[in-house]
Amino acid sequence: MSRSHPGAVQTCARMPIDIPLFGATLALVVIGIWMVLDTSYVRSLDNPEHGYDAFFLVRRQAVGAVVGMCALFWMMRTDYWRLRRLAVPGMLVGVVLLCCVWVPGIGKELNHAHRWVDLGPVTFQPSEVAKFTLLLYLAAILSRPDRNVRYLGEKGLSAPLLVAGVYLLLIEREPDLGTAFVLFLAVLTQLFLAGARKRHLLLILLICGLAVLLYGLRGDGIGHRAGRLTAFVNPDHDRQGIGFQVYHARLAIGSGGWFGQGLGQSREKSYIPQANSDFVFATLAEELGFVRTVPVITLLFIVGWRGFRIAWCTRDRFGALLAGGIAALISWQAIVNIAVATAAIPATGVPLPFISHGSTALVLTMAGVGVLLNIAQYPVPPAEASDLSRARKSNGSAPGNAGAIHPRGAV
Repeated sequence: MSRSHPGAVQTCARMPIDIPLFGATLALVVIGIWMVLDTSYVRSLDNPEHGYDAFFLVRRQAVGAVVGMCALFWMMRTDYWRLRRLAVPGMLVGVVLLCCVWVPGIGKELNHAHRWVDLGPVTFQPSEVAKFTLLLYLAAILSRPDRNVRYLGEKGLSAPLLVAGVYLLLIEREPDLGTAFVLFLAVLTQLFLAGARKRHLLLILLICGLAVLLYGLRGDGIGHRAGRLTAFVNPDHDRQGIGFQVYHARLAIGSGGWFGQGLGQSREKSYIPQANSDFVFATLAEELGFVRTVPVITLLFIVGWRGFRIAWCTRDRFGALLAGGIAALISWQAIVNIAVATAAIPATGVPLPFISHGSTALVLTMAGVGVLLNIAQYPVPPAEASDLSRARKSNGSAPGNAGAIHPRGAV
């Protein structure tokens, strides 16, 4: 694509589909459907809630994959810059949905957690919707020419941090510390890409870490969360209790060896309660082994790498920050899930993108990939939709964004 003079009106040329990103996503979805079947069919046969149907969960996952594919193509055909106008309404909807989990008759409690909204035929996790609405809002507000991301004042990071804090607190109180932790890391990454000062990011990290220690581990949460920390420090502690899943996940990964036990031959999946969701990686590693697990990790790496590359190559600041936020969310979620399964960090409930059971997460993640594919097709958006155009109209620059992510070709 030829590069025009900075003062010239830019045209919008549609680029080809990002084949590596699309192909990696499709492959991961197929692997996910197989893993959900592999880890759930025996238990579903003995579960009256599943109607003694071996294919109950995999059928739901397949429906989620079909809906997710429709969402992917829909978002890929939707001009991403039009999402900017939905940033504030979407942010408000996200807050309302996160509050709905506590409303009697709408919110659904399971295992002492309020993480679901039940609307009759549809049950979903508002936190999955909230991830996207928050990243969309941050991309919109951080890309405004009058927003000075180098400072913490009224025209700086105060509003983005306040909104992000409300989101994270509501998710943590469900309680869902794992999702809050992953979203926090994605927000920090998005702020870094926007050009926030490193010392401010470090201050935010320290404050949030202190808040978790003083507030997140108190009351009803201290026994469960402190027990997970104890199981992490001493893996052999309480094997039949709080450390049960981590202990058997380590056994599964270790018994996989180099080439695995073979598809469908995992033994530990019968012992791990969350074998089809949070600890699906343990079963995958046991059956495939190290050599055949590496390609799966590579597919996840390709999704994250292509997402960040799309952010780098996009001339529109809003598109670049939105792509960077989505790529960061998927990447951090994969890293945290694998780290938990391998006992590299304390256990927390985070699904593996595209592979763990969960229709809401699958649909929203695939929709996010659709946004990435659309941004990749328009590295130079129409002049009237471009942040560069807005900046030039307001005296040519956004002084508070010095040091921010400047996609290739930006001025």
